[in-house]
Parts: sequence; C-alpha cells; structure tokens
Amino acid sequence: MKDNVKNIVVTISFLFFIISILIANIINKDKDISIAERRKLEQFPEFSIYELFKGNFIKNFENYTMDQFIQREAFRKLKTKIEVDILKKQDSNNIYEYENKLIEQIYPLNEKSVVNITKKMNEINQIYLDETNKIYYTIIPDKNYFGDDNHLKLDYNKLQDIMENNLKWAEYINICDCLDLSCYYATDSHWKQEKLPKVANRIADKMNFKLNAEYEEKKVVDFKGVYAGQFLKEIGSDEIYVLNNEIIENSKVYNYETNKITKVYDMEKVNARDKYYIYLSGATPLLTIENTKGNKNKELIVFRDSYGSSLVPLLIEEYCKITVIDTRYISPKILNQYVDFKNKEILFMYSTMLINNSKSLK
Repeated sequence: MKDNVKNIVVTISFLFFIISILIANIINKDKDISIAERRKLEQFPEFSIYELFKGNFIKNFENYTMDQFIQREAFRKLKTKIEVDILKKQDSNNIYEYENKLIEQIYPLNEKSVVNITKKMNEINQIYLDETNKIYYTIIPDKNYFGDDNHLKLDYNKLQDIMENNLKWAEYINICDCLDLSCYYATDSHWKQEKLPKVANRIADKMNFKLNAEYEEKKVVDFKGVYAGQFLKEIGSDEIYVLNNEIIENSKVYNYETNKITKVYDMEKVNARDKYYIYLSGATPLLTIENTKGNKNKELIVFRDSYGSSLVPLLIEEYCKITVIDTRYISPKILNQYVDFKNKEILFMYSTMLINNSKSLK
C-alpha cells in the first residue's frame, strides 16, 4: 500500500513538473539573441503545408524549442559542470581548458575545404592579378595549434602542403614561430593585437620593407569571448588593448558598406556584443585605409578573415593605401567595380579555422 502511494506521489510530482515546464515555456517571451553565444536564436517557424511535408517545419520547430527553452543558460551551465567536474570529460562542446585558456578542439583536417579555398584564391589570381603584382599569403594558426598535445589537432603540415602545392604563384610567409599560446585571448578564438608586432615584422621582412614606428599600448575594455558562452565555466575575462601611434591615429578608413569614414579603431564598438569589432569595425566586406605619410608609390590589397582586423593596422605605415577585402561578405566577381589591382602588393591572410571550413567564402 505504501509503495502504491509512493508511486502515485512520484508520478503526480513528475507530471506536475513536466506541465509546469510546458506552461512556463508557453508564457515565456521569446528572445532574439543569446549574448553568451553571440548569435541569433531561432524564432517560431512560419507554418505551411509545403514546409510541413518537406520536414522543414518540424526541424525548425525543434531548433526553436531548444533555443527558447526556459532557463536554457542554467541548463547549459549544469551540463558543462556535469561533463567536466563529475564525468571528468576532457572537453565540453568540443572546448577544453588548458593553461587557464579555453581552446576549441578543431579536428579533423577537411582536405576538401583546403582545396576549396585555394580554388577561390586561384580564381582571384586568374581574373585580377598579373605580373605587376607581388603576391603573398600567410596561414594564421588557431589556438589549438599551441594547445594540449593530448587533444585532437589538425594535420597542420598536410594543410600547409596542400596550400603550397595549389598556390605556386604566391610566396608563403610562415608566421607560426612568431606566436605562442599567450598571443591568444583566454576566452576567445582571436589573437591579441599587442602580441602581433613580431608577426607584422615577419610579414614586412618577407615583403621587403621594415616597420620602424613605435606604439603606445592602451587598454580599451574588458570582455568575455565566444568560448566563455560555450564552455560555461568561469575562468575570468580578457582585456582588449590597441596599439596606436600618430600614423594609425591619423589614418582614415572608408567603409564601403556604410559609406562612412572612421578611424582605424572604432570606439563605438565598445558597446557591441563582440568587442573585437573595435579593430577596423569588425565583419566588413570592403574597406580602404588612407595614410598620407605612407609611401606614395605603394599600395597593398589584403584578403582576410576576422584575424586580419587587428593585424592590418600594424602594416599601415608602409603604404599610402591599404584595401581590405573579406570575401565571406562580398563576391570576388564584383571586385573590379571597386578595386584596381594593377601594380599593387597582394596579401592573402586566412586563419586555419576558415581554411578548414571555407564554405562561407563567396
């Protein structure tokens, strides 16, 4: 008899819990974004018979319910705590902690993606570049390159070999030995600008010029990077610094997307979700940087991803103009409407994270 009463109480309690969660989710107001994850959350999908029979509605509805689940962040933190502290897993959401830094375990090497990005670069070369161009490329290693050897990593040597075999027309600038783990933020994938002068000098040396300007290092803001919202274990925050001098301060940046002229460091982005956008205003298809004190006979065109935002400012002093292109957001097919490639130096600057997942390139 007591067992029956106990079973009834447990069943009723469980049903009450499930119904309460259901009601709470129904009345809970949907959120537009996840600040921790820096992404838009799924909204209730538009219903149609066509989408229902295609299976898209059910799939989108499942994504919606997972994104809008009440107390989602609390459950995500609990999941991380159980995986790391109780189950002793070495990673959570494919992210692990090493030397007080959060590192994404990027693996395996996607050879098709590497070939794809070289194909895109070859197309740019064939359409726009000729003997008047000096062409270089560099590969920016992800944080996992310097991480714990007990975790899975890309085959970086093979990645490099594929790039070299498919880009015979460009000179490779190896910067890996200019970096170590301390050059990267603890909670984010990106590198720290204050650690990049050695990288900039390596690039300058290979491109046959010298960087002589000194920098004033200035702290701008504290921030927590994208990994802090994915690993959900407290390890502190990062600090964003900028390296500035008279040349950088007086250079003018024209943004083709906004039709506005700004400075190299966009301090309005201090309040943005991603503080890294301080550097060259972040994710932008096309920029030009004008430096009146640069060599009037030298211009540089940089094809880059987000890592280039903090490195390009350190190259400004040599050039009267630098054009910065991100082909994740602009098609290479229309570049001739905005860019004159004749007699320009060309630098392709891509991170291994993009190289290993290049489907975002147009």
